[in-house]
Amino acid sequence: MCPAGWVILGEALARAESPITARKPLYHRPQRAMTDASTTDSPRLEAARASLSAARAARARGVRPDPEELRSAYLDLLKLCLCDLACASTVSVGRGQDGLVWSRELHGDEVRLRSAGMDWPLTGLTMIGLARLDDLQTCVESVVRDGVEGDLIEVGAWRGGASILMRATLDSLDADERTVYVADSFQGFPPGDGAADPRVGDLSTFDFLAVPVDEVRANFARLGYERGVTFVPGFFEETMPGLTGRRWSLIRLDGDTYAATRLALRCLYPGLSVGGHLVVDDYGSLDECRRAVDEFRAEHGIVEPLEEVDFTGARWRRESDTPVEWPTHGGAEPHANGRGAARAVARSEERRVPTIHELNLARENEELRARLATAEAELGELRASPLRAPRRWLRRRLGRLG
Repeated sequence: MCPAGWVILGEALARAESPITARKPLYHRPQRAMTDASTTDSPRLEAARASLSAARAARARGVRPDPEELRSAYLDLLKLCLCDLACASTVSVGRGQDGLVWSRELHGDEVRLRSAGMDWPLTGLTMIGLARLDDLQTCVESVVRDGVEGDLIEVGAWRGGASILMRATLDSLDADERTVYVADSFQGFPPGDGAADPRVGDLSTFDFLAVPVDEVRANFARLGYERGVTFVPGFFEETMPGLTGRRWSLIRLDGDTYAATRLALRCLYPGLSVGGHLVVDDYGSLDECRRAVDEFRAEHGIVEPLEEVDFTGARWRRESDTPVEWPTHGGAEPHANGRGAARAVARSEERRVPTIHELNLARENEELRARLATAEAELGELRASPLRAPRRWLRRRLGRLG
């Protein structure tokens, strides 16, 4: 489903002594988490820092009369809009514990966190950043150019931004015969997802990650992409087995967890055409996602090179026509955290994300209310017994002197 690993690394980078984020920390996390990130994630942090430094500027190419240049300029502009990078600033969502989220505006060099795909956008339609969008566009163009048979699917779509780009790229190439499948629970994560990784925590607590299917449909429609799109709502253990037997030219996996990644590979990869792309969004940032991919490749003798897209994204292009067997019993996988069947989490109808300033004001207000309540209680005691409070004060003073 929705990416999570990048936010962990983005938060860690925001705490690090980076020239981009040293001026003002982007997120505030407990000291324990800071220590964990600085000691156990140093290779990931270095990779993320390199990707951040290499993040391309949020700019689209200018329009020229040549049809191919017009097509490329349109897709460049679309990618900026999907990431909410068309303006000089953007708003980022930070995460705390127990589902707490807050927002803060990014300015100047901080906007590169969004370009690199290292934060949660408040209003953007994708979290994956420009490098992964650029690479995804290239993959779609290659399967159309090379005549690779099959439809395209994204497993874990959040607000639908990456799938919108796939549909837009197909339409710009007059590839109307292909369908883009958009698979997601559209209810957020089920209980316990992500809990196996202490850096991630229980992702089911974040209502921000739960985007209803009607809202995602509206995102497609608003940009003119109602045609050639099939939505597959439901938790993956319910929906992936029903997609077996289909032919794919591109599979994009963004399920984060071991169980979701493993199940999608078992149910979809046997249908990937030779020349088709298998894209994994969280391979570099989430251990359980990497483990699911590595195990599947080893079990099926997949030796095509796994190419790095950025600090977290990776992909390979299928070259072997050796068949991979379809799952024979629905493709069910044991969950890494030991939980049973996925179930929906009750979600709040309040979707607004408060700003850091609003949360600080709320906390200060609570503290002032607590102090006022204490003062009123002491005043009440003084009125009830004028001598009791002075005696209590005197006993405290004598106790300190003793």
